[in-house]
Amino acid sequence: MSLRWLLVSACALGVSACATSTPERTRLIEQARNVSERVDSLPPQSLPDGQCGIFLFGRGETHPFVLFENDRAGRVLILHQGAIHELGVTPQPGAFVQGESFRRVYLDQPANLVFTLTGDVGEETGSGPRLENVLLRTRAIDGAETVRPLGGVYSCRDGANRVAPGRF
Repeated sequence: MSLRWLLVSACALGVSACATSTPERTRLIEQARNVSERVDSLPPQSLPDGQCGIFLFGRGETHPFVLFENDRAGRVLILHQGAIHELGVTPQPGAFVQGESFRRVYLDQPANLVFTLTGDVGEETGSGPRLENVLLRTRAIDGAETVRPLGGVYSCRDGANRVAPGRF
């Protein structure tokens, strides 16, 4: 358990390195994947100025950080069954407009998993529009499906006053 906490601490302290240094971020994610214990939450994430992202957290008592997408950087991190899946993202149509629904699809070919994210765009918060009624469906090649309710925000960092949220 101490190794897991050491990794979490390293990620928390190195969040700026994780955001700006791809080799360092990749190394930390690989270390998290190799830990024998399950990962409970994604490490903290940040956005460079001028970029937007999806920050989604699990529903329940602990609100684990489950999904982070940075469309402009072309990547998404998804926590599924105690493992972090880092995937490439192709540009997906649709803006996050209040009252509209959204849908995102991510494919993890090596793991034979398809992640489908659906939800509604709610009211504006101080960090961006709230994402509500969010479901993350994970389908395996054998047809087995896991459905997980999530909630969070779509947030942009403009360099002035908006910063990426720490918790939902």
